[in-house]
Amino acid sequence: MPLKVILADDHPLVLVGGALALRTAHIDVVGEAQAADELLAMLADRPCDVVITDFLMPSGRQDDGFALIETIGKTYPQLAVVVLTMINRPAALMSMLHRGVRGIVDKRAPMDELPVAVRAVATGETYLSETLLDILNETDEAYSAMPGAALSPRETEVIKLFVGGMSLQQIADREGKSVKTISRQKRDAMRKLGVDHDGLLLDYARDHGLL
Repeated sequence: MPLKVILADDHPLVLVGGALALRTAHIDVVGEAQAADELLAMLADRPCDVVITDFLMPSGRQDDGFALIETIGKTYPQLAVVVLTMINRPAALMSMLHRGVRGIVDKRAPMDELPVAVRAVATGETYLSETLLDILNETDEAYSAMPGAALSPRETEVIKLFVGGMSLQQIADREGKSVKTISRQKRDAMRKLGVDHDGLLLDYARDHGLL
């Protein structure tokens, strides 16, 4: 059964391009909204697995993106939220993650990144565009982005294969994913585990029976 997604952005070209990328990847776009109020009304009426929303959209009730994210999180706590934005300030990105956003996609990235993000967050992973992840990695806050969080099944599998001797390319070939995706899953897992280089990752895997 295809994943169901609601897509929201106040720019028609983003809606058209995003919906096309999602449907081409066999993801069902059940709604397209151009304002925060319209998105909230749509969420109340149309069940979905993931919502992709612009951070700042015109609205009569929601004054900013954080208010919209908090409203969605409180009303639909099981819904995975992906933010589509051009914001690249580390503090703002961290605030989105701390408010429960599971994915942040850079609007400057190709639209075919949206299906990758949707599938990742639908399985419980945290997804950030490579450009945004690099920005966070350059800050002291990067290692507190997801401290102590449980590894997703895919992250666990990537770590097992990596410490078992497979290269990122070999893992990507085995899993049918890009090296970029596998590398991101490995880095996310290491951040969650609180390790910052491969030697410590190997020690962790040995101590916790992953080898």
